[in-house]
Amino acid sequence: MVRRCLGFVLCGVWMAALGWGQGAVTLRWSWQVEAAQACSSAEATLLLCQVPEGSAASVTLSVSADPARAVHVAPVAVPAGWPAASSSSGWGTATTVYRFTPPPGSAGRLVEILYRAWTDGVPALDLKLAVNISAPVPACSLAGPAPAGSREMEARLAWSADRPLTWDDFWAPPPPDRDPQAAAAIAIVIDYQLEPVLTPDGPKWRAGVGSLVVTAAMERDRSWALADRRTPTGLGHEQRHFDLAEAYRRLLEAALRGLSATGSSAAEAAQNLLSQGRAVFQEVMDRHSAAQAQYDRDTNHGRDAARQEEWDRRIAGWLSDPYLRLP
Repeated sequence: MVRRCLGFVLCGVWMAALGWGQGAVTLRWSWQVEAAQACSSAEATLLLCQVPEGSAASVTLSVSADPARAVHVAPVAVPAGWPAASSSSGWGTATTVYRFTPPPGSAGRLVEILYRAWTDGVPALDLKLAVNISAPVPACSLAGPAPAGSREMEARLAWSADRPLTWDDFWAPPPPDRDPQAAAAIAIVIDYQLEPVLTPDGPKWRAGVGSLVVTAAMERDRSWALADRRTPTGLGHEQRHFDLAEAYRRLLEAALRGLSATGSSAAEAAQNLLSQGRAVFQEVMDRHSAAQAQYDRDTNHGRDAARQEEWDRRIAGWLSDPYLRLP
């Protein structure tokens, strides 16, 4: 018999006002803990979960900013001897996953996993998961995510050359404050997760890029289109937005893979590498945002057929160019 374990999702909202006149920025976060026996939100930024000794567990932390901007999530502390946690950065949303198994003899301990999330101009936010390790239970396999989490994952559509967009991918209703020039809008997230690999180098430590995952995805639950404007031409315009994001995703991946850093300790080398990664991400995302805005201006949101054809060829060229000579 296969035992299916419970998964829990809790969410919180934290708000802060920027000081440079762009209005309020909202950071929202959600935890998804699989293989937990019970979870409760002790405080706004603290989640307490009970996980049995010896049970494989998975923790997913997603942090998003509204309005969209670069968001960063980095591990601050994990229990001694447990697997290292990875950082994540994304435009609009950053998601990181941590997998662990409480080791034999750990029942009765309370351990903490601490992350720090931040975005430009907003004080850093510490998010803590406290794990109360309970007595072992019969081996179990992870159940699928809770329905809310499943819907959230389903809403994300990763870019694929074999899977073009359809109008059915635009789930959201048109917002009341939409741009009157726009008949549709696609919400795109580019994010990455990077795990350093550390090696001693004489009296210092060297950090290189180990595991790296860079994703460009459409958020279907935030993408919308007017019902009477869902034409093949309009869909092609939105597809090019998605293709342009994929071109910059490839540029970001290539730039991140070439990073290396040193430090007087393994922790310092890793931190230096992750700091470089965040700087590269911000620079590429600034270029990506400028290119997307230029695309809409030049094509008049897809209404100028001649300029749209020019951009179609340009974006196709960027996707086929291994050196990605992007603006």
